[in-house]
Amino acid sequence: MKSSISNIFVIAAILIGNMIFCTPYCLASDNKTDNESLQNALKIENDQAKVTLKSVLLLALKNNLNIKFESLSPQIAQTDITREKGAYDTLFVGQWNKNRSVTQVGSALGSSSSPTVKQEKYTLDTRLQKKFTPGTQAEIKMTHEEYMTDVSFQGLKPQYKGELIASVTQPLLKDFGISIGESKIRIANLNHEISQNEFKKRVMDTLYQVESAYWNLYYSIEDLVSKEKSLQRAKDLQREFKIRIETGTLAPIEIYQADAEVALREQEVIVAQAAVKEAEDNLKAALNLYDDERYWGVNIVPSDKPLTEKVILDLNECIKNALEKRPDYQEARLNIKAADIQVKYAKNQTLPRIDLIGSLGTSGIAGRPASTAGAFGILYPGVRSPWDGHWRDVYDYMDDGDFYSYLIGVKIELPLENRIARSQYARAKIQSSQALISLKSIENQIINEVRDAVRKVETSQKLIESATASLRLAQEKLKAEEKKYSVGMSTAHDVLEFQEDLAKAESTLAFAETSYSKAIVNLSRVQGMLLETKGLTLDADK
Repeated sequence: MKSSISNIFVIAAILIGNMIFCTPYCLASDNKTDNESLQNALKIENDQAKVTLKSVLLLALKNNLNIKFESLSPQIAQTDITREKGAYDTLFVGQWNKNRSVTQVGSALGSSSSPTVKQEKYTLDTRLQKKFTPGTQAEIKMTHEEYMTDVSFQGLKPQYKGELIASVTQPLLKDFGISIGESKIRIANLNHEISQNEFKKRVMDTLYQVESAYWNLYYSIEDLVSKEKSLQRAKDLQREFKIRIETGTLAPIEIYQADAEVALREQEVIVAQAAVKEAEDNLKAALNLYDDERYWGVNIVPSDKPLTEKVILDLNECIKNALEKRPDYQEARLNIKAADIQVKYAKNQTLPRIDLIGSLGTSGIAGRPASTAGAFGILYPGVRSPWDGHWRDVYDYMDDGDFYSYLIGVKIELPLENRIARSQYARAKIQSSQALISLKSIENQIINEVRDAVRKVETSQKLIESATASLRLAQEKLKAEEKKYSVGMSTAHDVLEFQEDLAKAESTLAFAETSYSKAIVNLSRVQGMLLETKGLTLDADK
């Protein structure tokens, strides 16, 4: 029996060991703005800051408020994992109380010298409780009690009592098994992966918007340049008109057409300048540059040129890449896994509860022996208690194992209707079916988005070829028309018209080139490869 008592302390050591050596889960640290990197990427010279596309994307990763906001979602999901693991934390419960009472006696076994009984009891109750993933629930309970009374038949005054009990409850059906016990933890881990994929998707969407803002600014500047050139050409023609009018080779009425055209093109320049400022502000907002007042009045100038090289695309390969790397597709697959786990857990909850219960304990008492003579009449000589001692003796008796208790049994709980568990099981199966349908829906959406992105790339390539040819022809037509005008074979109206055609051709080419660059980055985004193609990484990937 002594070995059985020793096992109680072994169980206690195991419980405490599980509590102490539980492996913590580290939370990802949040990103902070690197001011030095910001200054290096945006060097201000003459109220201008020339930036490359790569530096803009890096700044967006560090500074963009949407990315900062979304970066917190995986950390929130991480707390859910810790919370679910917390269901298996070790619980310490301690209680101390003093109980004193004075009661009337109505029994012949009460005090022989007084009609009342006085009792005083000090109790210290401590316990460790632990739940394990197989469903096992264990408890170690230690009780200390000091008792004092004036009852005549009480043989120990005061009496010290100690008790140590280890109890275990093991489910056999409902809540049985490691896979069932870890269901919520596994779902929380999957939700954490889902949040990481969602964060990655939001980052790629944001970087796509930032790069689009970069190329929009590039186009706005090029459009402004073309309109300024057009205005200058109109002013040159206006100046020529004035000279010819002064020399008498041109009717004075012709100046009105040149003046009107200059005024019109000045309006176009003003509108283009406003468009540049608007595109600039959009990029500054995306990079969160308003936190630093130094950049409020700085002109942002893109230093990279749009892509013009023709790329050969394989539609099937692009779709394959998207189905392998798109974060939202991975989310849908993880949702299916989580739904399957929930179905198995909900099915287990429909089973009756049959628990195997058992406990093993040891106890001991000691105290100061008191005379019990006359407790049951004047002829009763009294018996001296053999348990003379103090707390140390109590612990010795407990350690001997001669005074023990044990319990073994089975507990059954059987809900007759069981409607709650059955409805939750039915709900879990329906949600699992929804997850499968959602996966197929996202797959169709991905295929459609990839096809559209490939089509836009191919269309943009053709537009660049067409715009390049149009620009070349517009330049040649203007040169020819100016020569004709110089020899009197053309009108001022025709020259101004061809100048306008050239300005439009220049803007159209710039628009086609930036549209092509945006189409390329959009294709990377819809394939889930934007970070990879840009050479960027996220902390969430580590």
